[in-house]
Amino acid sequence: MSKTNNTVSNYTADQIETLDIMTHVRKRCGMYIGSNTIDGRHHITLEVISNGIDEYLNGYGNKMSVKLDDEGFITITDNGRGIPIGKHSSGKPVLQAVFDTANTGGKFNNSGEAGYNTSGGMNGIGAKATNATSERFEATTIRDGKREWVAFEKGKLVDYKIEQFPSTETGTIVKFKPDAEVFTDGIDLDYNRLKRQIQELSFLCSGLEFTLENGKNKEVFKYDNGIIDYVKHLGQGKTPLTDIFYCSSMEGRVGVEIGLQYNNTYSDSFKLYTNNIPNSSGTHLTGLRTALTRAMNEFARDKKLLKEKEDNLTGDDLKEGLTFVLSLKMPDPVFSGQTKDVLNSPEGRGIVERLMAKEIRVWLEANPQSGKAIVEKALLTRRAREAAKKAREATRKKVVGGFGAVLPGKLADCQSKNVEECEIYLVEG
Repeated sequence: MSKTNNTVSNYTADQIETLDIMTHVRKRCGMYIGSNTIDGRHHITLEVISNGIDEYLNGYGNKMSVKLDDEGFITITDNGRGIPIGKHSSGKPVLQAVFDTANTGGKFNNSGEAGYNTSGGMNGIGAKATNATSERFEATTIRDGKREWVAFEKGKLVDYKIEQFPSTETGTIVKFKPDAEVFTDGIDLDYNRLKRQIQELSFLCSGLEFTLENGKNKEVFKYDNGIIDYVKHLGQGKTPLTDIFYCSSMEGRVGVEIGLQYNNTYSDSFKLYTNNIPNSSGTHLTGLRTALTRAMNEFARDKKLLKEKEDNLTGDDLKEGLTFVLSLKMPDPVFSGQTKDVLNSPEGRGIVERLMAKEIRVWLEANPQSGKAIVEKALLTRRAREAAKKAREATRKKVVGGFGAVLPGKLADCQSKNVEECEIYLVEG
């Protein structure tokens, strides 16, 4: 047993704390929004935007706007159904509860009975984190002939009003200012970064009109061809080798939408989404890679583009020049954390692989020239990789005296034991 000291003696039952959700988010914001830097500010902004997107995905509303003002406020408006007006089981108005009460929201039941078949909401935390990390946060809901308004400061309720509003208009308005006590590097957003994020969402929500303004600029985004327009956008400045493969398919309540094209570059470029939430990787990506590899090998064998003794193409062979956008819609997705960067749902792989393997093969049969171009590029990639591997192995075998490699042909290493004749160059990169 250790000796008693001042630190131990001060550790008593009084030191055991239970924090309310808003205080906990402010103290441990990295757990909820990733960081207390500009990345976190963009995250809390997208949390509010995603609520309007969820309305659109479920068939309500067709316009959204995001406005930045000189005082640091961000105002996000949608013309969806609005947040329900009434009393929550806690006794609070619903409008207050959805923004300050833990584990509260309308998206836990994705059966469609609550109005959401799919959504980005997962833990009932999203917009509460925005509220908790804001110096000032206001929310307005318009529906049922009423307008309800609530205001918070640093996550604490400061005002509430409800009034009659005789109109058929519906929607939600959220206005907030990030808190400099939380975001110690400043409270501004990167306008160009936000513009890119909103443009991506516009591509994914064909027909939804997005307006972005900051006093100096006002831009409107609307893409009627959705993901097809997105693939064209990603391919700007590159020479396409194939037509665009596009497919939208459903299995039960899970939907997969994809646009894919090959170009003349030497790297791949892709965008992944689950319920319009951007992901860096996940089971849906694995499913698509597997489906594409299988379909391409079947096509290459059928068309005799691979010799009998040649190995099948691998996923690495098929990466170069590939550009694609994959959007998965599903109820109750499982992510790696609150920031939802990686999709972990095992059914994501199975459904994407099953649906896309079939659709890609149908497209290849209808577009054999595109299929042939993909196989030829993949074979060149394989040969280049194999040649590079052989060159590395040969270089390792030709090490002389433990330093340097013997140059081929008539060239020879420059070596001297005279220090005056030697020099070293340090080249960054």
